[in-house]
Amino acid sequence: MPAFYRQSIQNAVNQQINIGKSKHRTTLNREAIGQVVSYCAVAAAHDLWDWGEKESTLLTLKMNNAASRYIMDHDKYGAPEALKRLEARTAHLMPEEFWLPAGGLVGSEKKLRVLAERRDAAKMIVRFFVESLEEMEYTPEQIEVVKEEIKKNYQQFLGWVDDGGEEFAYDRLRRVIEDIYGVGAMVERVKGEEPVFGEPLFKKDF
Repeated sequence: MPAFYRQSIQNAVNQQINIGKSKHRTTLNREAIGQVVSYCAVAAAHDLWDWGEKESTLLTLKMNNAASRYIMDHDKYGAPEALKRLEARTAHLMPEEFWLPAGGLVGSEKKLRVLAERRDAAKMIVRFFVESLEEMEYTPEQIEVVKEEIKKNYQQFLGWVDDGGEEFAYDRLRRVIEDIYGVGAMVERVKGEEPVFGEPLFKKDF
């Protein structure tokens, strides 16, 4: 099985981080969301279109190629232009912006800041996703349907976190990915001093 969440995607979702005292926490937050949303996206396409290992692997490779294109543009032109180019390539596939479900991130300014970081990372992943699906000759109408499935899968992941904690949720996600690829999956939790998903994140300032 190819490494699904490759360094190219991780680097891409971390490119927009602002420098400051919360940079480390922001990095973990964006990296975790990038990984989970990537898995949710592949699972959505797999389930909706009854894919096998071949199609899932092809999408995996194309998403990482899309991330690599973004990184090359970032290195050559800078972050604003790289994002502008990504948005231009995918504008016809994104008639409406992709909004990651908020889950429990409502109320306080701190929670809203974390939600904004997660949504920013998720939007980038989804643009890699839709660009890749178009290369696989899926129509904008088909792509629109599968984007909604990503949200449902992410809600399911948050439900697993609520049911048994972060380790439990990642274990359930690992089983899903194993079913998709037909072999053992290496889904690793993004680790910090506290869980990235869960209440301890909001018990102190960062």
